[in-house]
Amino acid sequence: MQVPPYLSTHPTPFTMPKFVIHKKGFFYTDEAFEAHPEAKGSIVNTFGSLDTATAAKAAYDVASMQNLKGTNAIDFLFSHKNYDGAFQQLEAFYKKDFGITLTDKYYFNFPPHISRDQAKVFLSILEISFHDIVEYPDDAVLNPDDFKLDHMELGEF
Repeated sequence: MQVPPYLSTHPTPFTMPKFVIHKKGFFYTDEAFEAHPEAKGSIVNTFGSLDTATAAKAAYDVASMQNLKGTNAIDFLFSHKNYDGAFQQLEAFYKKDFGITLTDKYYFNFPPHISRDQAKVFLSILEISFHDIVEYPDDAVLNPDDFKLDHMELGEF
């Protein structure tokens, strides 16, 4: 089937945006990890609808949180706007779900195993996300190499 000339030279008025999930770039402040406000990290996936992208982002955030098992939790808590309140929530959560009593307010690790439901609680208490959804026009061409954060000395989780 041949495309009519007017379709091949003019963009179609019915293009749909694509929603791309990017990993967030984090920098270390000598005290904690903080998300870079503008850096778009690695492309994780692309979706045709915002609802689908939002659901996938939530699942990717859970997986990233689960991957932090056993690491220093303070790296993600220290810069929290309500450190004491968040620590109290974590203290109760550790005791209830893991049987762990936190003895040092400024140094403790995430548990060695984090379930999906527990990861959701951590994400909520820490008020953190490891991914962003960015809307691009449907005809945007994205090169994954353009989103490597090594040159900015940022990390991804």
